Amino acid sequence: MKKKICTIAGEIEAKLIAIRRELHQYPEVALKEERTSQIIASYLKQIDNLEIMEHAAEGTGIISVLKGKKQNGKCVLLRADIDALPVTEKVETEYKSKNIGYMHACGHDAHTTWIIDAAMILSKLQDEISGTVKFVFQPGEEKGLGAKALIEKDGILENPKVDAAFAAHAWPSIKSGKIAIASKYAFGCVGAFSIVLKGSGGHGSWPHRCQNSITAACQICSELQNINANKIDPVEPRVISVGAIHAGEKGVGNIIPDKCTISGTMRATSKKVINQMGDEIYRVAESISKLHGLEHNIKVHFGINAVENNKELVKLSYDTIIELMGKNSCEVLEKSNLGGENFAEFSSRVPGCYIFVGTATDRTEGKFELHSPYFELDEKVLASTAAIMSFMTMNYLDGGILPR
Repeated sequence: MKKKICTIAGEIEAKLIAIRRELHQYPEVALKEERTSQIIASYLKQIDNLEIMEHAAEGTGIISVLKGKKQNGKCVLLRADIDALPVTEKVETEYKSKNIGYMHACGHDAHTTWIIDAAMILSKLQDEISGTVKFVFQPGEEKGLGAKALIEKDGILENPKVDAAFAAHAWPSIKSGKIAIASKYAFGCVGAFSIVLKGSGGHGSWPHRCQNSITAACQICSELQNINANKIDPVEPRVISVGAIHAGEKGVGNIIPDKCTISGTMRATSKKVINQMGDEIYRVAESISKLHGLEHNIKVHFGINAVENNKELVKLSYDTIIELMGKNSCEVLEKSNLGGENFAEFSSRVPGCYIFVGTATDRTEGKFELHSPYFELDEKVLASTAAIMSFMTMNYLDGGILPR
């Protein structure tokens, strides 16, 4: 089985690179993936034995189903996210984004390609599949959308009931040819906060006649870091980051503005911890704004939950990758990653496993991270990742590692 999967993946590698490059040239942001959806559907329709449902989720999602000839088995869901980012690409290639101001800077074009490829591979193995495989192309992931609609509107986890879900992400900090799997949390809980402070402005030479919102904002930002240090159990993974402060007019330093806004994000693996962080942010901002006699408007928003990898699926995935790619090809990470991913909508309902696919070459390693305008990936990982997803699916449906 391993040999069959690798042979098929190798035979279609050139086509995969072409698919990925086509997707890369026409990036579209969340819920506007019209052309992207059409491209995906056009390739799926060339694959035998697939049932295809277009216009799913928020309108641009696609669900494709492959029913094995041995129909009394379980059901596996393989998911790809398809949206791009409002980032202007700064990498000069023959397939550079043609939608100026937009880019696949998070590798979703690759994610989409290797799930299309998995459908190509597994369709050729239909006679040997025990059960059902659902290939899901999810819109809107970067805005935390799409997944819930697929579940609640389209019933993706039912008929037949999904028993396990898998996904993979291109990871530029890992060397190409290597795979990493978080032992527990692949992604964290996500929250956001905004703080608006309003006082009375005035001339910079008479600060005593003003209520300076910037002074209060600086104190708030400093005190927020003490939340993690002194208010949260130190063994808990957590982050509070301020990403934006806005006040005054650019280039004007002698006027004290009457308003300042602070925006930031918070991450944790535990929902209890992120709720505690939100309470502490509110307490800190409120107390400092009152101390300075400022009006305040504090909003704390809780978003998606953590992506928790299922212990048994981590073992199955690790064993599969080692079987397919060799002894040193995969690492299980004990540290949690606090990025956000709404694959959590799937993995909180059914057992799931999310893997990180190394994409760094000697030339690109350490040069950029996700969401960078300089993002690149090694296209050699497309076929190998599709083979991994296919082999994991077959191994799960067969109940374990298949013989060599």
